[in-house]
Amino acid sequence: MKKNILLVAALAIALAAGCSRKPAEQNNGQQKARGPVPVRTAFVERRDISEVLLFTGELESPLAVEVKPKIQGRLEKVELENGQPAAEGAEVKAGEVIAAIDRRELEAQVALAEAQQRQAEVTLADRDRERRRLEALFAEEVATEQARDAAVTAHESAQAALAQAKAQLALAQVNLDETFIRAPMDGVVTERRMDPGAMVGPSAAIVRIAQMNPLRLMLAIPARLLPMLEEGQTRVAVTTDVWRDREMDGVIARVYPEADPATRTVRAEVHLDNEKSNGTWPLRPGMYATAKLTLATSPGAMAVPASAVIRVLNRQLVFTVRDGQAHATDVRTGIRDGAYVEILEGLAAGDEYVVMGQNKLTDGAPIERVAAAEAAE
Repeated sequence: MKKNILLVAALAIALAAGCSRKPAEQNNGQQKARGPVPVRTAFVERRDISEVLLFTGELESPLAVEVKPKIQGRLEKVELENGQPAAEGAEVKAGEVIAAIDRRELEAQVALAEAQQRQAEVTLADRDRERRRLEALFAEEVATEQARDAAVTAHESAQAALAQAKAQLALAQVNLDETFIRAPMDGVVTERRMDPGAMVGPSAAIVRIAQMNPLRLMLAIPARLLPMLEEGQTRVAVTTDVWRDREMDGVIARVYPEADPATRTVRAEVHLDNEKSNGTWPLRPGMYATAKLTLATSPGAMAVPASAVIRVLNRQLVFTVRDGQAHATDVRTGIRDGAYVEILEGLAAGDEYVVMGQNKLTDGAPIERVAAAEAAE
């Protein structure tokens, strides 16, 4: 039934626009015979209007790492340098010790390597004296060339042995240093996976650390909007399911170079400041968020509700009210914000127009101003 009413109205408007005055007068007479049409009206006002697109997603940490030891051993402790446990929620600084592996075996290896280095140094000193002695004897033609060459070779071997001993000591010291497991970046412990006493190695993470400020929101933006996206400059307004009444300012920090051929969208990375407030982070990874990207703004624009504009073929019409009658008025529209549409031509501020009941009207029909409920019937 509703479709029939809309069709009749559309045809009536189209016919009214192209017919002579006499048929229109006959149509008006028929409308008057049926009585005025109950409608709700309003007056054209100026308002600020913005055309926006909404995107949704989950907040993420732009950088998160799983901290794994570089050596094998028994985990001795999982705590910060201040003695507090490296548990979920603990804040850490880059380079801070967050866990330690039992050092005793590696300390013994360092002591052994130090002793081997000292022995290599003694041997080298002895070989050096022998080399110099035989070189002097060879110069006096007392020692043979073969004896001199053997002493030189023994000296070179002792040098190589010392270099090897130094390398082994350096390696042992590195392994000993690796018993202290340090945070690779500033962040927050989001997950602790190992407890003291566990055997650990390079394949198992002890904790997971994530960056909390800034956080990021990944958006899939239509590729046609690429010309208006500028890294570090384009702003978006973000709300979350937790802070619905708080709009936060975000910036598009990165636009990915490749478009998705299936969706014709490009990925954009929005960064949000997440400074602590009252000792806690206002935003957390995993929160559901909505981003509002403003495409255009028109301050002080003439605007009417989008529902007041009727499309008939290639025309856009608004029913204005003069002398108790509805008049189909052609308009040219601008940007839309969802609820309202900007009127560029066809209406003036203060014009009265039909905001409810317009689908029952024909051009020139008499109207009766009523409340919203009556106009909707």
